[in-house]
Amino acid sequence: MPSNDSQEIVALISKIAKRRKKIVALSVVGLLIPVIFYNEMAMPTYEAATSLVFEEFSNSISKYGYDLSREILIQNRLEEIKSLSFAEDIATALPTEYYGKFNLPDDAPPDFDKFGYISVKINRKIVAYAIRGSNVIQMGFESSDPALCREVANTAAQVFQQRVSRVRQEGVSGVRTFIEEQLMRVQEQLNDSEQELKAFKEANNIISVDRESQALLKTMTEAEVLYNQVKSNRGSVEERLVTVETKLRQQKETLVPSITDIATPYTQRLKEKLISLQQQVTELKLSGYEDDHPKLAQLERETEQTKKSLAAEALKIAKGESIIDPIAQIEKYVNEVYTLQIELETLKAQEDMLKETMKKYEGKMRSLPEKEYVLARLTRQKEVMAQSYMMLLQKREEARISEAENLTSIRVIDKARTPFIPISPRKKLNVAIGLFLGLLIGFGVAFIREVSATSLDSADELEELTDWHVLASIPVISIAGNGRFPLLNRPSNGSSKSPLIKQGLITDGDTSKSAIAETYRMLRTNLQFLGLGDKYKTILITSIGPDEGKTTTLTNLGATLAMMEQKVLLVDADLRRPQMHSIFDIDKEPGLTDLLVYHGAMKDDVPIVDGNQPLTEKGFKHQELGDLVDNFSDFVMDSHFLSKINNLAGISNLNMLNSSLVEAVQSTYIENLKVLTSGKQLKNPSETVSSISMKALLDELKNKFNVVLIDSAPLLLVPETMVISSLVDGVIFVVDAQKYHQEMLVKAKSLLQQTNAKVIGVVINNVEMDRSNKSTYYYYSQE
Repeated sequence: MPSNDSQEIVALISKIAKRRKKIVALSVVGLLIPVIFYNEMAMPTYEAATSLVFEEFSNSISKYGYDLSREILIQNRLEEIKSLSFAEDIATALPTEYYGKFNLPDDAPPDFDKFGYISVKINRKIVAYAIRGSNVIQMGFESSDPALCREVANTAAQVFQQRVSRVRQEGVSGVRTFIEEQLMRVQEQLNDSEQELKAFKEANNIISVDRESQALLKTMTEAEVLYNQVKSNRGSVEERLVTVETKLRQQKETLVPSITDIATPYTQRLKEKLISLQQQVTELKLSGYEDDHPKLAQLERETEQTKKSLAAEALKIAKGESIIDPIAQIEKYVNEVYTLQIELETLKAQEDMLKETMKKYEGKMRSLPEKEYVLARLTRQKEVMAQSYMMLLQKREEARISEAENLTSIRVIDKARTPFIPISPRKKLNVAIGLFLGLLIGFGVAFIREVSATSLDSADELEELTDWHVLASIPVISIAGNGRFPLLNRPSNGSSKSPLIKQGLITDGDTSKSAIAETYRMLRTNLQFLGLGDKYKTILITSIGPDEGKTTTLTNLGATLAMMEQKVLLVDADLRRPQMHSIFDIDKEPGLTDLLVYHGAMKDDVPIVDGNQPLTEKGFKHQELGDLVDNFSDFVMDSHFLSKINNLAGISNLNMLNSSLVEAVQSTYIENLKVLTSGKQLKNPSETVSSISMKALLDELKNKFNVVLIDSAPLLLVPETMVISSLVDGVIFVVDAQKYHQEMLVKAKSLLQQTNAKVIGVVINNVEMDRSNKSTYYYYSQE
């Protein structure tokens, strides 16, 4: 099944491509022309890019910086690169000889801000994107000048390194200053505690405390050392936070709310969880657990993850309140403020926990004897100060080293080089896209035209739909300049009575070489091969609807047959809109209806014969006409026809029919071509055509003419056409190629099948000829 569906789709596409190839071709050309024009006229644009990698500090000072995830960090850097402040720094560092390459406006006023103009140009043309799965970003610059691209890209990399380094240096300097202040204070406290302990021992002659007091003293000392360490860290964080907030205030006042001001249920749970984790860590450390113990490591990981979640949630809330400025530099400060505030809240919680622990052990210490208690307190105080002093010494040296190194977390992997191949316009891609869109639009329009088609493009399609043979394809008949069709061939005797062709008669005697005349001769030839005049003597010519060319086809076919010395009769059975009398400029009456009504009104003693057998013997009597006679009583009682009936009294049936035909059938200026017009217009023509008189008349006409061509009303509009189709030898169906409708044609076929009508074939009318066909017809017409 899928294979059949795919085959049908391929067949449909092939069909559309074949039938609507002009639409597809015009669509493709219509899109390719502007694409090619753009490729040739557009100014080429070049891009030079440099590669940067982010590397975090490995020393302990980095813990006081913001610790965001890699994705957030890189995204912040990318936004910073797109900021106007970054473009201004690039414009400042860019050599002035490159300013002229920015295409400054010629009509610039005297006070034109060249620096601002260049900064905006750089901001709009600088590009940056991250390499997936790495800490690498590509930063480039686009311009029509290759040298400018290279210089701006390299300058941007240098400026970016300097900006990141400057921010880090500011943070490290603040931390070092704070540590040095704390170091001086702790050193004084250590000296005082040592002197106080020495004086107490000498005054009381006590060297040490007992073992129980030593254990209590050890625990108390560790708690106080940890407390001092947390307090020192809190001070460092506060110092860093002050530095960052100062920078932030320079950008925007009251930009960021404090982390303590952000209170949603989720953030509150995160803060409570963070405090609980810090309490657990403190208790384990006071219980003697080493830092690398699995439990402590697990708690540290949970603590870091909670910090990150709290920072992300706080930043999300702030963005939702439209707090963060879109400038990337400000957003970077905001991220760091949130992280430092979270760290500060954590340290405060840990500090409070340690205070409570120290109070508990302080109470136990007070239960010792007075001298032991004082000795233990002094000893603890001295040990705490000594450890705090050593810790601050170490951190001061680390800060000095970091400050002296002037390290940056960004390293240039590859510098920008002068580009030689433009990135825009991408000519091959543009042409490919234009071709694809052209085909897509072309096939789309072709498909819509195909689905809603009201014109016929292929005879094969018609034959496939109806199983009827196409007898001929008649080209479009041009209209004369006066809005009328060409004149019918004038009589050879030079008579001025030359009727206007209202239905497109184009025959020109035996000498006509016109393209349209040739198609009618081809139609005549095809019908002769099928048995015209022998197998098919009475032929009905009809169509789906009006104005499809059935009358034109009938008259021209009759004329071409008459030229072959065939006795041809044209019968105008289109009783609703008769046209034959106008075409040949003859009398409309008497005609077909006159014959049918006259013979239908005959009395029983004047029978109408069919060959040698009277029709009355077949059961046709005057009484059987029923309402037909009543409907046409006014017509029958016409004085003109009453005189005819009286004159025909006593004449044989055959002679009466012959006499009627002699009077009704009219000659034309074309030899061998006779016309039986429609006659007087009736109220119910379908009943008249349905009478036995119609069958009798057709049988008599067969004996007198070689071919009888009957013009009728459109098949789908009136019922009498179906009746006539069942009485004739064959039917020719005319289809207008410009009014083609599949459903209506299928319905017409079904109606003809119901009447058992024999369809000889189809004539396609009003066909648009392509250039090759026109050339062929022109060639033969000149012979």
